[in-house]
Amino acid sequence: SGSSVSPCGSTPSSTMGAMDKRGPEEDAPRPKRSRALRQKEPVDPVAKQCNTISEALHSAALPSLAKETLDAVILHALALHREDRHDYQEQMVQALGNTLQDLEGDLRKRLAEAERELQEVIAKAEDLKQEQADAEESAKAALNVSLEKKEALAQTALKFREAKRGLEEARRAEEVGCKEFHKFAGDSEVLALALTDIFEPLKNGTLKPAQRIQEAEQLMSSLRGRLELDATLEKTLPKALITPISERSSFTTMVVHQFEETLVAHIEDLRSGCEAEDSSKEVWKAAVLSAEKVFETADGHQRAAAKTFTADNDFHKRQTQVVNEKKKAVRDTRPLVRNCESSLAELQIKLDDFQKGPLEAFKMLQCRAKPLVEGALMPAPEGEATAPPAEETNDF
Repeated sequence: SGSSVSPCGSTPSSTMGAMDKRGPEEDAPRPKRSRALRQKEPVDPVAKQCNTISEALHSAALPSLAKETLDAVILHALALHREDRHDYQEQMVQALGNTLQDLEGDLRKRLAEAERELQEVIAKAEDLKQEQADAEESAKAALNVSLEKKEALAQTALKFREAKRGLEEARRAEEVGCKEFHKFAGDSEVLALALTDIFEPLKNGTLKPAQRIQEAEQLMSSLRGRLELDATLEKTLPKALITPISERSSFTTMVVHQFEETLVAHIEDLRSGCEAEDSSKEVWKAAVLSAEKVFETADGHQRAAAKTFTADNDFHKRQTQVVNEKKKAVRDTRPLVRNCESSLAELQIKLDDFQKGPLEAFKMLQCRAKPLVEGALMPAPEGEATAPPAEETNDF
């Protein structure tokens, strides 16, 4: 496993030799050291690098057998100096390097995919913002149109009320006029009877003294609401009428004649008004018809304006709903952008850690050579033979 690569710092021969030559004293259990002492033990850089690579392999999505094989490669090949590896070990190291490069390529691919997803989300957010701006502009234009139609509706409603008021006045004038003509006819008839049946007998003195007072009161009652007299005439007329002709003074006679002229003239006026009834009715009828046409026109205009305003106002409401939907869609993209940015940052950190950790450690161990030892044999001069080096064996 990756945690058991402690021999990475020595060559296979030295490691195996050391393992074969351990004496009994080395096999004996060593006394436990304190934690402080253990923390001060130097860390083998080769073992640390091997562990780094092993941990990266174990965290990767590789088959268990592949992980075990690569662990063996780390322990029995990569941990050796470059000069100590035979061809098969070098091939296995190369295979390990290819695996690490594949892992790096996978991280790069995931990073590129995350970058693409981020750019797509950002582009979608920008498109939605533009759609929101377009929807807001459309909603603003729809609002202006709706306000114009609302003002037009208010104007038509004002004209409608004026037309309705005009129609009511025309109908009321016709009604009042007809009532007045009916009153003219009734007053004319009552006053004509009062003239012939009451006033003339009183004026001529043909009534008995006992009937004079009663008839005079009946005459004054018939005049009420039909003929307005001035205060003097109204006060002196009853007394003048009940006075016998022989006892009437010039003033009393003048009062009787003045009343007669007034009554006859008023009766003629009433009759003339009745004769003008037909022409007046035509005038009133024409006024009512004209007012009805104006009212119908105003009503039609108001209905049309109300229909137009309703349609434009409904359109503005729909546009406002679209704006709200676009705003919500833009808000919904914000957590997506943050998630993509977070994923991208995490993958970038993983890639950086992988490159600076396992990949860099592999490159260092792959090319690690034996250190030069002072006093090492220099190349022999020509003609001098050198002893052949001791033959090393590898168990891998």
